[in-house]
Amino acid sequence: MVEQSLVYIYLFLCSILFISHTRSAPVINETSSVPLLLLISFDGFRWDYPDIYKLPHFDSLQKRGVRVKHIDNSFATVTFPSHYTMVTGLFEETHGIVANSMYDPVLKAVADISTMNDTKWWSQNAYSQPIWVSNQLASDVLQRRSGVIDWPGSSVPINGYRPYEYLDFDITRSLDSAFRQILKWFREPAASRINFGAVYHAEPDVTGHLHGPISPEMNETLKKCDDYLGGLLQMIDDDDYLRQNLNVIITSDHGMHDVEKTHRIFLVDYIDKSLFTAYGGRAFANIFANKASDIDRLYANLSNLTDYEVYKKSQIPVEYHYKSNVRVGDILIVGKVGHDVIIPGDETYAHIVGDHGYDNRAESMHPILYAFGPAFYQNLLAEPFRNVDLYPLMSHVLHLKQRPTNGSLSNVKHILVDFRPEMSSTILVIICLTLVALSAILFTVCAWRHSRQLVYVPPDKVIVEYHRLNNQEGAFDYSSEGEDDIDNEKL
Repeated sequence: MVEQSLVYIYLFLCSILFISHTRSAPVINETSSVPLLLLISFDGFRWDYPDIYKLPHFDSLQKRGVRVKHIDNSFATVTFPSHYTMVTGLFEETHGIVANSMYDPVLKAVADISTMNDTKWWSQNAYSQPIWVSNQLASDVLQRRSGVIDWPGSSVPINGYRPYEYLDFDITRSLDSAFRQILKWFREPAASRINFGAVYHAEPDVTGHLHGPISPEMNETLKKCDDYLGGLLQMIDDDDYLRQNLNVIITSDHGMHDVEKTHRIFLVDYIDKSLFTAYGGRAFANIFANKASDIDRLYANLSNLTDYEVYKKSQIPVEYHYKSNVRVGDILIVGKVGHDVIIPGDETYAHIVGDHGYDNRAESMHPILYAFGPAFYQNLLAEPFRNVDLYPLMSHVLHLKQRPTNGSLSNVKHILVDFRPEMSSTILVIICLTLVALSAILFTVCAWRHSRQLVYVPPDKVIVEYHRLNNQEGAFDYSSEGEDDIDNEKL
């Protein structure tokens, strides 16, 4: 009985181990086709534009796949930090791109979007690894290559690696041209074909700054974006290989909000220009005091502003995930939604009527996300998730080993057709050790049972004890005389 119970337990644990193995991420073998993924970002595409404007091709994406209600992006809600967060899964304080213009007190250097083309800005944290690098470094039997067009940071070697194919940012490049080029890279011969691609487009962000999020000009720009998307969908549909295999994620870095002319301040009107330098600008600014002794004075002069949140570095809200980096200033000033702060040197931006960079929890800062292809459900309106979850999502679609990031694959499982929760390695180790222990116990018990020798006892040595019944008890009396005689009459 003990042996039988042990066998049942053993088989039960073996079945758990088998199920956990079969439910893990798909295993790619030499004959499997490499997974394909295209990531597209429309800069400044607010989550509700498809509900405000007539965009038939964007509307068709939900039927093809998934529309996420919105993305919860990270602070700061500006282009370079948000785009790097999307492809690394790391908060700004971790990957180090904290603004579109930055000062690094360790490097003693300044950079903005036109000069941030040096590795030192993108490799502050050696752990930062964009998805295009992760794809190419994957240690499986597949030949993986990445191709990137115009994405912030993609033309710079990051910790020693660039994408296999890339095009430097060119504001004059049409989105149609970029789409045709990226699909061409997907259809190259197998020896040079990419399996991951990314495309960045500067609109509708530019139009949002110049004309605001709700305007005839925005309507026209979004119509062009929708037409470009329609062209992309047609090219995919016309190609059997891409139609059957290509996964596509369409998203953005942030939203956009109206800014009235009366809702902006010039920083030098409130603090002495000789006491500080400032970087970032407009919706927020990182202020570095020239002397540590001036921090309290600068803070006191700014803290009375009614439409702005002012923090010493140690006071920056934890939920911003922003303060733990040397590139963040001694003081952070953040305008309430729709209120800008103009830093010295940025006076030319005082005319803009739409902006972003505000608190990432503000609804107008949330961007879009659509996804379609074999990895995603169809006709699904999905609940929001964070932009740091994009990296784990893309890693899953590309069948890459998950790296520790600030995101989580479990946050995006509701949009994935083939999601399989991976059993914790700790649990697997415990199960394996338990199986080993049970195997040893089972072997020991069986060996002990079979080691007992059978002893032969001759019949004449067996002591027979029995109860002699008398005739009154309804039995024969085998001890009576003539017991061998048979009474035939009774037969």
